[in-house]
Amino acid sequence: MNMEETFTVLRREQLLIDHAPHSMQFQDLTDSLLRVFSAAAVIPPLTVAEIRLYATLALLHDIGKRAIPPEILNKPGSLTKEEFEVMKTHTTQGCDLLERVPELRECEAFPQICDVCRHHHERWDGSGYPDRLKGRDIAPWVQVVGLADAFDALVHPRVYKPAFTQKQAGDMIVAGACGAFNPLILACFAQHIGAISRAVYSSAG
Repeated sequence: MNMEETFTVLRREQLLIDHAPHSMQFQDLTDSLLRVFSAAAVIPPLTVAEIRLYATLALLHDIGKRAIPPEILNKPGSLTKEEFEVMKTHTTQGCDLLERVPELRECEAFPQICDVCRHHHERWDGSGYPDRLKGRDIAPWVQVVGLADAFDALVHPRVYKPAFTQKQAGDMIVAGACGAFNPLILACFAQHIGAISRAVYSSAG
């Protein structure tokens, strides 16, 4: 099963809802970060095909939020400790939802889809979730998806917060506001995120 067929199944099962142009922006952001980091050798080198695949798979990282109660997912203001624990389960819920669709196992990228669903909130110092993976135990491309996810969430308004500027978002991530990332990746991110974000979000209103 190729990726086009996989996405067709995901939409049929209501596990994927496209949010254009935001979905395209997030895919472009992930693609750009992967290309820059690969070229700078702060992650293992990637082929053009691998970069395209991983940027596409990045769109699937939050599938598990389909299983989170809307009163928690869409709550304005801060979540309680108990609510946040429920929210954190979107990482494992994503894998559970995927496992329930036998057709998806025919996709060659099924293990990678499960990896990004489960581990995009893991952090370099082991402080992330759900498995508290640390350092190189986190797949490099999944680390990059987590970084892209953090930046993208900051620059867009949410029910619980306004949007930050691209500069504010970059500075916050470098300062550790979104958890610890690979220091080599973070240094490269700080150097390039200004140009990357301007290119990615230039069409945003």
